[in-house]
Amino acid sequence: MDATATNATDPTTDLATGPTSPTTTARPSDPTGHLDLTADRAVDLDALATAVIAEGGRSDTPFGLYVIPSADPAAELARSVERNVFYEYFGNTPEMLATEYDPYEAASVYLCVIDHRRRRAAGAMRLILPSPAGLKTTVDLEQAWAQPIAEVLTRTGLELPAPRVWDIATIAVTPDYRGASTNGLISLAMYQGVIQLARHRDVRWVLAILDLVVLDLIQQGTGRPFSLFDGVEPMSYLDSPSSLPVWCDLSDYDQRLAITDPGMHEILFQSRGLEAAVSIPSWDGSLPRGTSGTRDLAATG
Repeated sequence: MDATATNATDPTTDLATGPTSPTTTARPSDPTGHLDLTADRAVDLDALATAVIAEGGRSDTPFGLYVIPSADPAAELARSVERNVFYEYFGNTPEMLATEYDPYEAASVYLCVIDHRRRRAAGAMRLILPSPAGLKTTVDLEQAWAQPIAEVLTRTGLELPAPRVWDIATIAVTPDYRGASTNGLISLAMYQGVIQLARHRDVRWVLAILDLVVLDLIQQGTGRPFSLFDGVEPMSYLDSPSSLPVWCDLSDYDQRLAITDPGMHEILFQSRGLEAAVSIPSWDGSLPRGTSGTRDLAATG
């Protein structure tokens, strides 16, 4: 996550993640504060959402969390959220997003929360899995922070075996589903999703790059999941005035959260507490991934 714009009154509120700080406002060039950047794309998002919902077969809840690989046509649902929210908050053009994320597109998997009644995407998280392109956080540690990753890991006393590390690259929630309208539900569902998916794929570590204000909100609201890399200081990163690469050891986080916040632990690690509002896939075995049937996630990693 390059950085996150969020409602500072609620540490677990829905997040609109992109390269800027929480005080960013809509671009003045767009009087509505929102530009549909999918208009020039011959994609029927309603049809994609309808197909995903039908394949999932669990539309009895208001929302559903779906796992979609980048190669699936249904991934356009998540990318449309990414494009529109990033333009709304940060003025990021599709070209800018392509520069930042296209190198990782083939290794990307999306968690997408879909509104079952309205048949539209409410939020999306981009995960980057191990590939020859590397992980964006480690690449940018070397390129933007000029810190050789091997030295950073040695100083931190950390080993990150590539097959067991994922990167949270972006999180975005569309305007209709932020704040009081859902009370943080959309972001929390995606947090739960990445933890469950990672644990069922034997992934132990998750990386991200976070704006400091956002990092503080997440740490306070979800039991301090992230740790710092030793000797890595905050710096201006993309449009964020002060961002920091961070890491989470899910095994350690699991044990700590069970003691410090049993309620949050139940939601994130036991998948209990959101089920009346958000249906989830079966985390074991194969997972529904869009419109092309049920395939194994490992095929993309």
